[in-house]
Amino acid sequence: MEMVGGMTPFQSKLELTVAMNESPLEAEFLRQLAAHYRNMYACALSIVGTPNDANDVIQETCVVLWQKYDEFNRGTNFRKWACAITFNVAKNFVRRQRRHCRTGLSDDLLARVVQVRTAEAELLELRREVLRECLEKLSQADRTFLFDSYQESASLAEFSRRQGRTAAAVYSKLTRLRQILARCVHRQLESGEDW
Repeated sequence: MEMVGGMTPFQSKLELTVAMNESPLEAEFLRQLAAHYRNMYACALSIVGTPNDANDVIQETCVVLWQKYDEFNRGTNFRKWACAITFNVAKNFVRRQRRHCRTGLSDDLLARVVQVRTAEAELLELRREVLRECLEKLSQADRTFLFDSYQESASLAEFSRRQGRTAAAVYSKLTRLRQILARCVHRQLESGEDW
């Protein structure tokens, strides 16, 4: 899946369509779709196994989502709803492939794959939320230093020169900040305590 500026071409087109759209219902649908496209694609890919097949599943899923959007309860979890539909569309896709090729995974095994994938996605999202909280606990200077180090496309040596520090000093500070964040995330996930 080719990424352009952090978004897939599909998401970029969705953002443009949302900006040009006049219907609030359609605009909200497209916003939700763009926000959760990666999760849907990952769900489809985990079931069908190839990017081309995943793209086919996502196209079919988008049609089904739009047809059923009036059944979606606003204020509930769009990602879970969309991924459940993606799962069903992908499962049907695999069934069609299985009938054609006489191969494939059983429905039970497909359900387990999606269950594991969904749990991983939820854990990753939880870790991101906790990481954001932990980042807020750093001093502004440390947050700026950390963000700047990731924003720079230059080498560590070039970033160090711009910071007026040695590469060893920059590396040491980055390591220390990463360790602080890792400990904070670990503690919060295990016990909910602050560091």
